[in-house]
Amino acid sequence: MPGEFYFQDNRGDLVPSEHLAVDGIDGHFAARLAEQPGWTREHVSLLEKALVLYVDRYETLAARFSFLSPPRLKTLAVISQPDSIRPFARILNESCSTLYLSDIDPAISNPEFAAFLLALAERREETGEVLLAPLHLAPWWFERTSAEVDAFSRAARNSPRPDAESYRAIGNASGWMKKLRHRTARPARRSKDFHEIAGTGLLVPHAQKDQPGKLLEQIRNSANQTLASFYARQHVEPGKGLHELTAYLQKNRPPLIITDANQAVLWDASEDNTAAVEARLAECGQPVLQSILEDLRCIASRTQTFLDSLVSPEALAPTDQAAEQSGYAFMHRSLGKIAYNLDEPAIERLRSPAIPYARAMLGARTLHEWAHRAVDSGWVPRQMDDPQWKESKQVLASLLDGVIAELPADVRTSVAADLKLLEREASAGATLTDLFENRIEDFSANLLAARIQTTVERESYVRQNVRPLRRLYSSEKKLRTLVRYLYEFQYLHFSSMADPQAYFFEATWFEADFFESGILDGEKFEELTQAAARLCRAHAVDETRFRFQT
Repeated sequence: MPGEFYFQDNRGDLVPSEHLAVDGIDGHFAARLAEQPGWTREHVSLLEKALVLYVDRYETLAARFSFLSPPRLKTLAVISQPDSIRPFARILNESCSTLYLSDIDPAISNPEFAAFLLALAERREETGEVLLAPLHLAPWWFERTSAEVDAFSRAARNSPRPDAESYRAIGNASGWMKKLRHRTARPARRSKDFHEIAGTGLLVPHAQKDQPGKLLEQIRNSANQTLASFYARQHVEPGKGLHELTAYLQKNRPPLIITDANQAVLWDASEDNTAAVEARLAECGQPVLQSILEDLRCIASRTQTFLDSLVSPEALAPTDQAAEQSGYAFMHRSLGKIAYNLDEPAIERLRSPAIPYARAMLGARTLHEWAHRAVDSGWVPRQMDDPQWKESKQVLASLLDGVIAELPADVRTSVAADLKLLEREASAGATLTDLFENRIEDFSANLLAARIQTTVERESYVRQNVRPLRRLYSSEKKLRTLVRYLYEFQYLHFSSMADPQAYFFEATWFEADFFESGILDGEKFEELTQAAARLCRAHAVDETRFRFQT
């Protein structure tokens, strides 16, 4: 795959999962990494050693402690300019973990430190918990030698990470964490002398009952200070750049809408008045204003690219009144233009410049939203006739019913209530297939958008969306989770990665959730994905409606 995706942001580089293995990084990509600014062969070597340690230790822990999931060899974002990226930000959603280049600098770090960082990133991404994850990883320290703990603590003391103070606290806490017990994997002789950490089975001696709270408070303080320091740096020269932004709006009249948290329109291309935008942005620092301006230029550029691809723009269908009104960008229901919400939750546009790949996602989403209008216009039609379509749906439904008929007893018990709902009007497989069909319009929009997106936009979109679904669906809705995975697996059709299935397994915990639980095996999975692909690929872009640039 071209380096334009992996190395497109000068603030950091991607080490993609497709180039990782349990014994390190494949030779060709390792050589490319060593040539990137700030990297050396020694950096690559330290990262490889850390990956090996992380996988080996975390796999052992997951086998012993059921609240931990198996390790994932997923994509890594290695940040070389930490001051420019919001701490704790999720790059490419849950399919990517973040390290700083200093974490793998052999002059100040070591594999012990970097391996723990990888394990902690995994736990944080699984649970969404920044504060509790270090406590959940207390078993990491159970078998560590004094030399290994000393190596970690030494690197933590030397680390220039923005949140390094929290790792110094963790190093200091490793002594008492080594003494914790576990209800089943490391039982205590007298459980009444301990209290349990909720959701983990970990047991804290009463004599150390205050220690977890103290550690969490130290981590909380470190996180707050880290964020406050970052936001303060983005607030430099407030208002500088605002005139450039408003002049762009007035002169260029980009085909977009700027909204706020209440969906109120602050500006659109039909107005000269930028007062509402100026009022909202007046206190923003120069880095933030520059980032917002680049976002607006991105939306305008990608919108124009899409409109230029249409043979008859005037024939485009109106906006679906049920269109989602949130995200990186969205199609405004009443005004029929791409909306940019200054207050979009989790993105923090008014406090922080865009993180790596966020602008690629903005461009991808802009094209995706316009593509939905084309789908609604009938320009990405189904190629199968009704009898063939019905037959293809029945194939998927029958396969799903077959899976349900052979569910392991414990899984059947877990999904029983939801299964009853799924079987209310038809077989569960048929109902699940209908749920899959309901998402195909979205796939059709992707089918069209992918023809126009850049490599960076397309790859960012795929990796952002192919991610674990554990926190989106409860275990009681395992069957719905399966169907959602079958749908999102189809996104990999748009990627240039060499082995999409391997990437899918590494990114999602699918094997642990569906293979190891006995719900599926490799053969059934292959049958399901092929049946799902048949439904998705029954649609095609009507070439007569577009003039794509080659």
